[in-house]
Amino acid sequence: MGTVNRITIKEQVYNVIKQKILHQQYQLGEKINIDALASELQVSNSPIREALMLLEKDGLIITIPNNGAKVISFTEESFVEIAQTICAMLCGAYLLCIQLNKTEEIVQHMQRHITLQHNALETHDFHELVQQSILFDKSIISVCQNKYFLSIYERIEDVFYLMILHNNQHGLRDCQKSIEEHQMILSNIKQNNVNEVLRWLAIHYDKHFIKK
Repeated sequence: MGTVNRITIKEQVYNVIKQKILHQQYQLGEKINIDALASELQVSNSPIREALMLLEKDGLIITIPNNGAKVISFTEESFVEIAQTICAMLCGAYLLCIQLNKTEEIVQHMQRHITLQHNALETHDFHELVQQSILFDKSIISVCQNKYFLSIYERIEDVFYLMILHNNQHGLRDCQKSIEEHQMILSNIKQNNVNEVLRWLAIHYDKHFIKK
């Protein structure tokens, strides 16, 4: 007989809080009121505290002694370092894909996600556009099939999502620029212009913190 997987209260609470953060119901730097959340979800404080510990491991919240938990916020330094880390990973994964003769597979994945970006742009679905933008970049990591690359990338993927949300608050103009950069990356991968791919990845990830 197969086993039945039952999601725990802690996991349910974790998913609820995570979605609130990713959909900006909790803003960057906002304190999470455990008592209010417990009342809203009709659970005790214990599973909420346990869920917050998991979210801290994910890098989505920080816990300050005697002050409680709050959603992460970015500084210019942390913002640039995360962007540099992801860019370095993508460049390395791309070079690995060349060695493994997997660039055609990258192209297939990227073409799908850039089409979905255009669709989201037309329907003004901002969160879907950001998600497809991340999946476009992640195509390189996924195709190289290196479990260590993938594990490290996925560990910071949600933080990266918040970064993009923050830096694209100026609307569709910023999103259109990102799509244009993606098109240049895709075009040069198709043409096997390795140096140009690396150059456009560097341009795409030349990210800086925009103060609101």
